[in-house]
Amino acid sequence: MSYVVKSSIIVFVVISATVQAAVAKPVGESAFAAKRIDGAELRMMGNVPVAILTGSPEEIGRQHAELLAKPGKAMVEFPKRFAEQFGVEAFWPFVTQAGNTLVSRAPQAHRQELAAIAAHSDITTDQLAVGNTLLELRRLGCSAIVVEPSRSETGAPIFGRNFDFPTLGDLDKYSMVIVYRPEGKHAFASVGFPGMIGVISGMNDAGLAAGTLDVEQSADGSRKFNPAGEPLAFVFRRIMEECTTVDEAEKLLRSVKPTTWMNLTVCDRDAGATFEITPDHIERRDAEEGIVRCTNHFRCARTSVGEECWRYDALDIREEAGRVDVRDVQTALDSANQGEMTLQTMVFEPRDLVLHLAIGKPPVSLNRMERIELAPLLKR
Repeated sequence: MSYVVKSSIIVFVVISATVQAAVAKPVGESAFAAKRIDGAELRMMGNVPVAILTGSPEEIGRQHAELLAKPGKAMVEFPKRFAEQFGVEAFWPFVTQAGNTLVSRAPQAHRQELAAIAAHSDITTDQLAVGNTLLELRRLGCSAIVVEPSRSETGAPIFGRNFDFPTLGDLDKYSMVIVYRPEGKHAFASVGFPGMIGVISGMNDAGLAAGTLDVEQSADGSRKFNPAGEPLAFVFRRIMEECTTVDEAEKLLRSVKPTTWMNLTVCDRDAGATFEITPDHIERRDAEEGIVRCTNHFRCARTSVGEECWRYDALDIREEAGRVDVRDVQTALDSANQGEMTLQTMVFEPRDLVLHLAIGKPPVSLNRMERIELAPLLKR
């Protein structure tokens, strides 16, 4: 077995295990401060930090560093703190090698962006590599629901999702929106964290929205982890930059080699679907009675192991009378919340380019959601 394969497997095991139990050291409450620099801005919209970055990969990387270096530094240091706390720092060279190997398979523009962040901050390339593959290798639980136009109060689709992850004592302080306006590509908004340039939740200027959900078991016989694959967080960013519809997202997904098991729920201006992703197969699940539900299990015949999930059942609003609005979607997401792990609850309205977002101390699923009009932010 090669050094790269060994290191990739070790980072998968070490990070997955430590994420489940680690408790991070507390940091200050004020992680963000409004700021303007050449070509970019960090503003507060209610309690939501929103960074707006524009230009070439190098320019976006520089702007990211200059606006978000301090909170970004805290974020990319998390994996090393995990390793030190649990006495596995001896594996850190393997962890770093695995992160760099995975990032080397990301698109060149994304690698240039990471290099620019490192060049304009005290964040190292190794830290960025591990930090940007940590969520790729995570073990977490999320919930998502798409309401198609036939069931929507507005006659347009509504896409909601909870992002559930152990806060480690302070991760909830770093939730933010980053608006990317890259040259020659779709502009998009990513709901994530500073220092992270891959996408776990987002929507682009064409009204295509996506959210990723982890999966622990598959019946298709595929490997749980393929170290030769393309990091999925970067694949999902490519979907935001290159695609306008669910069908286009499917075509892109089928063109890459995935690294691990994952669900991706996608919604465009007309409909939604969930893609069940393994290193060997891509399966598609469309709406049932105008509703797409997804949690952390595969449900297609090829991939499902027959798992039950109380959150999946909680999201079943097919029998509810009348049409569904944004508040109904948030209520359904609250019924599927996981307490102290539910640190982001969001609802996308793809036709209107609107994001409703609740962040803060978990669980946030019943918090007031900040309404963010993305259309003006996505314009160059």
